[in-house]
Amino acid sequence: MQSALLYRFQAAMIGAVVGETIGIQASGRVPTRRDSLGLMRFYAESLIDPSRIEQPSDPIFREPLTTAESAIALLPVFLFFHEDFPKLRQNVQTVLKLWQNPAVSELDLLAIGYTLSQALLESLNPRRFVTSMFEALLAPPEGIPKLQRLQQVETMVQQGLGLEDATQLILTLSDATLGDAEIALSLYCFLSTPGDFRLSILRAIQTRYQVPGVAALTGALSGAYNSTIGLPAEWRMEVAQQAEIQQLSQQLLASWSGMYAIEARNFAIAAPQVMRRD
Repeated sequence: MQSALLYRFQAAMIGAVVGETIGIQASGRVPTRRDSLGLMRFYAESLIDPSRIEQPSDPIFREPLTTAESAIALLPVFLFFHEDFPKLRQNVQTVLKLWQNPAVSELDLLAIGYTLSQALLESLNPRRFVTSMFEALLAPPEGIPKLQRLQQVETMVQQGLGLEDATQLILTLSDATLGDAEIALSLYCFLSTPGDFRLSILRAIQTRYQVPGVAALTGALSGAYNSTIGLPAEWRMEVAQQAEIQQLSQQLLASWSGMYAIEARNFAIAAPQVMRRD
């Protein structure tokens, strides 16, 4: 079981890097100030190293993150707490208090976290994802409109609405000030073609909206769902940091399982985490 979970951890992280890279190439945009791996590395290391505590002076806090960047940065947190959604939510709330960024919505991040957890648990129903999410999120009244917009995404998937029409509708319904269009578009691109990583990424590119971020999120979701075997070999081989991602995901899984590997030594010890699972 843990070996299968490891491949899903790796595929989620590699998928985010692949999506961002292809999104940057397709959009012709200059690479972002912080790449996906750099964002993921920060919180992965916080979960792996029991002595690591986030400080407001850390580089990740120097400039506010976009909604998509925030979701990618918290990907290790979503992976680590995928079996315990209340604990996942608690850690997201803790991070958001530290970030103090009103442009990033807790419910947007939890929508990605919940979808990832369902994919990792092999319990995801792409055509009914929001219906179960309503109960899990227990949203306050002010969060209901956002969940209703996500429910529109579920309806689009159920009805097989085409990409162009879905993109236009999502952009019309979304709150531009909070960037929740990135979340809705990535969910639509993944859930409308859940078993095809390549097609999901290509559809994310075709939205022509914040392409690197949408494609990175789509890649993370599709990677977690399809595991490493579902990643196109030619795209995966272009990821120069693949060895680092594999090591990082192995350490993250070891920490999740209650074992903390001590550098290159051939033993491991039980250790607490900065963000605890229990």
